Amino acid sequence: MSPLSSRLASLLVLLSLPSLALSCTTVAVPTETDGLVIGRTMELGGLDLLPHWKMVVHPRSSAGTPGGSNPLGFVSVDVLTNDRIPPAVALGTCAEGMNENGLSVSAQTQQGAEYQDFLFDDAAGALKPRLPYLDVAAYILGTCSSAADVEEALRSVVVYGKSAPKGARFHWVIFDADDQSLIVEYIAGELVVRDNTAVGVFTNDPVYDWHVTNLNNYVSLAPVWPELPSDVSVETDVPSVPRAPVTVGHGHNLLSLPGSTTSPARFVTMFYLRQHALSALGVPASASAGVSLVTGLLNKVFIVRGTVPSPSSRSDAKYDNSLELTQWATIKMPAQRTLMFRSYDNSQWRRVNVGELDFSGDREYDPLPLSISNDDGILDIEL
Repeated sequence: MSPLSSRLASLLVLLSLPSLALSCTTVAVPTETDGLVIGRTMELGGLDLLPHWKMVVHPRSSAGTPGGSNPLGFVSVDVLTNDRIPPAVALGTCAEGMNENGLSVSAQTQQGAEYQDFLFDDAAGALKPRLPYLDVAAYILGTCSSAADVEEALRSVVVYGKSAPKGARFHWVIFDADDQSLIVEYIAGELVVRDNTAVGVFTNDPVYDWHVTNLNNYVSLAPVWPELPSDVSVETDVPSVPRAPVTVGHGHNLLSLPGSTTSPARFVTMFYLRQHALSALGVPASASAGVSLVTGLLNKVFIVRGTVPSPSSRSDAKYDNSLELTQWATIKMPAQRTLMFRSYDNSQWRRVNVGELDFSGDREYDPLPLSISNDDGILDIEL
């Protein structure tokens, strides 16, 4: 069995693929002085996966690239487990991370991804190193200092995984310390890279181009108080409604905003709510203000366990554990070299100062669970 096949088999056992949840959301907010504040949620898998997400420090020159070493150290959120998979298989798939230069990567589910053929053979491709698609995030984090480096790095390798089940395929969004952003997708076996700097939002299927086009369907969402021209409304004989139609109550400007947890709905919601907030209040002055805005946006797409059905039968013993939920979320500030995280069972943000970590390999860091048992994030105070 090939290394990719072994890791895929382990990943699918761990994720219980038939009930795999497929939601992830990324949204970026600029600040006046502290660069981007980037929020991301992760819904991959049910309760069985929750204990296995770990924050891991990867020193320079550790395994993870086609050449077997990486010149840049990074911290990432990986799937790490010693149970439920064959003990000989080391599973460490990177889903989220930031490197020492502030470049960050988020891997998000894309069922329609089609990677390159391992046997891809042309004048240049025959000489390229082969990279399993599960290692793309780690490869970018370990070798790229800026978004501008990413496309060249990926075109120098063959990213394979054509046999990967649809629920375990990914596409990626990249941000760097200079506030630049890229989308990386593999469509029909071809690498497609898009500049995401202005849009700053990313979810799941369909492809990125479709989502950007779909924004045009919601141009009626306006950041102003909705009022009809006087020649449209009329007087009525109803005492409580002397004139109709008129604006009654708040929020009518968002009346057509989609509210489901589908990928298209989340993309539209994140884009318009962020743009409306920036239009009304301007760019946040600081990282702290940016974190407040991003936290509010992430709360809007938070998936409460039990609200999204599982494709498994309700009579199945695994049904409850397979229900989708927001397992964890991160906030990244590339210019500040800061990564924060919270979990479904603890909404308190916990901060990792990536710029202060020792990536030389001289210090060993233990993997840090994202979900900390017996800690609900509630702080008691005395009045």
